[in-house]
Amino acid sequence: MDVFLTGFPKKLLVAVSVVIVLAMCVTPADARSVEHRRRHQRRPDTMAELTKDTMKRPKNSSTEQYKNATRKIKHKLRNTKRFFDQDRRRLNETKEYRDGMPVWLPAVNFVDIHFHDYRTPRKAGKSITERKFAYLMPKLHKTLKEYQVIFKRLQNVQLNTSDESFNSYVAVRKHLLSNSLAKLYSTIAEIQENMVAVKMPIPHFDESRMKLETLKTKVDATQCLKNDYIAFRGYGNLLNNWYYEFRCPLNKKSDKKCAGFHAKMKEKLGNKRYKNRNNVSITS
Repeated sequence: MDVFLTGFPKKLLVAVSVVIVLAMCVTPADARSVEHRRRHQRRPDTMAELTKDTMKRPKNSSTEQYKNATRKIKHKLRNTKRFFDQDRRRLNETKEYRDGMPVWLPAVNFVDIHFHDYRTPRKAGKSITERKFAYLMPKLHKTLKEYQVIFKRLQNVQLNTSDESFNSYVAVRKHLLSNSLAKLYSTIAEIQENMVAVKMPIPHFDESRMKLETLKTKVDATQCLKNDYIAFRGYGNLLNNWYYEFRCPLNKKSDKKCAGFHAKMKEKLGNKRYKNRNNVSITS
């Protein structure tokens, strides 16, 4: 034995002996205990991830569908408004014809629309998003269809004039009407498509209810200018109001533009109430 050991350096022999002793001291049970502790230490991270995932609230697929449909229509409306504003700037409008509210111009009560209470009556299973969609989209669809009819009528105007200087205006108005009608067709189609997507019936539009008798198709240059301006001004205001109605719900007041829109609607609401009180006092 001594002869065998003398072949090894003493330091190496001591190190090997220590390793052997330690290996003999660690039993299989201890090894399992160490592995168990390792797994136990890793568990909190895994459990935290599982808890985080499982605590996420499931999304209401129906509400999301209405939100997506509303978002698409809002974006389409914004683009329609932007293109119309660009084309309208090219039209040479004169201040002489900037007054008038004829009966053929559609009237939209945006005050009632803006302050409509979607919380009452509460319908079982209907979210605020669904109720807003059901309330707003038929009104938006109707007003756009009305301007579609008006622009078609303006497009078919026969001018009783031989004024050569008026021809440049005629060319610009033709371009504006053509582009506006194309965008209107596209926007109305987008609304109808999203109505169908949420299983909402497309409302019937009755053109005969519009008061178009005074919107003549045979006019002189003066009347043509006046009708054009009134129609384009009304349509521009309509697109602007609808866009901000979708962009600025009542609970969104941090945005400066939305705050301005809310203030304008609130002022109109106050004027409407004052007018109604006066009418009641006069008739009573």
